Amino acid sequence: MMFKLYSKILFVLIIICNLEAESFDFLHIPIQEEGRIKPLDSFARNQLLKLYGKKELTIYNNGGENYKVDAIDWLFSVISQQKESLNQPIFKIENPDVVNILNLELNKKSIYTFTQIENGFNIENNQQLINRLIQVDEKFMTLVEKQLVELFMKKNIFTEIFNSASCIMPMITIKDSVISNAMGIDANQQISYSYYIKNQSQIHNNLKEISSLWDEKEVPQKMLFELSALMEVISIFENELFMRNHSNSIMSSDILKIFPGNIEKTIWLSPWELIEQIKNDSNDITDTHYTMLLTLENIFSSNQTNVNLNDYKKSFEEFSSINPQILIREVNYNQSDLFFWSLIFYICTLVSLFSLSILRLLHTNYKLIPIILIIIGFMYHLSGIIIRMSILLRPPVTTLYESIIFVGLISVLFSIILGIIKKDYFSLLLGSIAGIVLHYMSFAYAADGDTLGVLVAVLNSNFWLATHVTTITTGYGVTVMCSLIGHLYLIKAIWSPNNKKQLKIIYNNMLAMTFIALFFTLFGTILGGIWGDQSWGRFWGWDPKENGALLIVMWLLMMIHLRVSGMVKAEGYALGLILANITVALAWFGVNLLSVGLHSYGFTEGVALNLFLFIAAEIIIGFSLYGFVKLKSN
Repeated sequence: MMFKLYSKILFVLIIICNLEAESFDFLHIPIQEEGRIKPLDSFARNQLLKLYGKKELTIYNNGGENYKVDAIDWLFSVISQQKESLNQPIFKIENPDVVNILNLELNKKSIYTFTQIENGFNIENNQQLINRLIQVDEKFMTLVEKQLVELFMKKNIFTEIFNSASCIMPMITIKDSVISNAMGIDANQQISYSYYIKNQSQIHNNLKEISSLWDEKEVPQKMLFELSALMEVISIFENELFMRNHSNSIMSSDILKIFPGNIEKTIWLSPWELIEQIKNDSNDITDTHYTMLLTLENIFSSNQTNVNLNDYKKSFEEFSSINPQILIREVNYNQSDLFFWSLIFYICTLVSLFSLSILRLLHTNYKLIPIILIIIGFMYHLSGIIIRMSILLRPPVTTLYESIIFVGLISVLFSIILGIIKKDYFSLLLGSIAGIVLHYMSFAYAADGDTLGVLVAVLNSNFWLATHVTTITTGYGVTVMCSLIGHLYLIKAIWSPNNKKQLKIIYNNMLAMTFIALFFTLFGTILGGIWGDQSWGRFWGWDPKENGALLIVMWLLMMIHLRVSGMVKAEGYALGLILANITVALAWFGVNLLSVGLHSYGFTEGVALNLFLFIAAEIIIGFSLYGFVKLKSN
């Protein structure tokens, strides 16, 4: 039986960890965004998240079946300026007042296309309103005005993406065979402005040879007309390059930084920046840039994204220090959705525990089912964190988002340890609940944008991230488990107060976990002081984050002393550990609301209300359970 269990776990691990691929496709193309080099797939997901609120676009057909559009396919349709991208519902407007101002019709989904939004903002009164609002401080705006400005910014982001590669798009059709020969292409073939710039000298020489014959015979008017139209289109692009250096450009955008700079420069180039440097004969442009540019031109010409780009990979691999396998791994990480699957298995664990308990099968051969399910969920969870570490090349906890998924992992880990060693299925129940709740919290933070972001400077130390941050966060996770066991103890004391044996087991687990939590929080706090001494020249400065960590340590010490001295009994000790959850919340999230101190780098808006509700709920639940226990004992 145990062999089957191990084989199943090993099989899942093989599936989870097999996240490499040999092919290099369009979605793997590296791009620089917010200071980090990432695959185009991640960039597409981030942009769609900003505009649509999700990482996958749903197209609703009237009378037909709805279908999903991957972020990378949506991005390609926008970059390649396909007309359908302008008419895909992507902007969500839930406020009917905003809909009325833009002169739109209310619909059931409250989602509108770029064309509809653009027309709404092009109304003269709305243009004047937006021009006035963008000059006003947000705190002086009404809710409707804030939403209008936010929608206007989203529209601008879409416009930037739409125009980001227009200079390398095949948009100029050459029908005349004489002109097409001068261009070095076939008749009726399209060229891009970048093609013209790259071959400008040769094209001009060829046209001069053609013009030398104009005195000897009559030039066809059709050819003159097409040549004039061609020069007019080119002049639009030329004017755009001029406008980039003298005022706000209309058509160009630098959001798509997909070309590495030279060896000395860390800033990557957008297609427009690259074309501008080519036009100016910059020494920074190499043959590698031309190779990459030609590859992208061919992709847009063929309108195909499912092409093998191994030659492209070799080009940027030789030119930059980016590892293509990291890009491939990140794309596979995005597509595998490991944390979603770990959540599914945690939910299945919770359901199986309740089902087996109701059917009284928890102590039969079926007892391994919840253990297997939670271990598989834990493996998915752990694999997601490990893969993130291999992508970012840094320890597991560097942001609030990562701290949430890591605390969830620690809580589940200790619940599995208690469940297996002490055969305590209540621990598995608590672990699955912790995993589910913290996963949902992490999903809320993931909705804010890229979770694989660049570190703030104060955190840029892998040694201390691997020691202090990981240790103190482990302390958070164990303290959360202590608190959950405290909840369980009081509930069990109310539900079956005569089951002294079960209460004793829960109490022993609660006491043991308290010492483990104290060790990690105390040791993590000391390590933090050493880091502070190295970074800021002082071990302790009564910073809010330092005070928060100390609060957890002091609270756990207080509860241990109260219990050892006999000042509180088991139920009072359980209440104290329930309230310890509040100290964790304050140290974890609360101190960020103060926006002061050297640790004020994790501020997130909107958390104050949720934090207040959580504290109020824990106080009410804790004292209510404690009161019921006291009433029953009397």
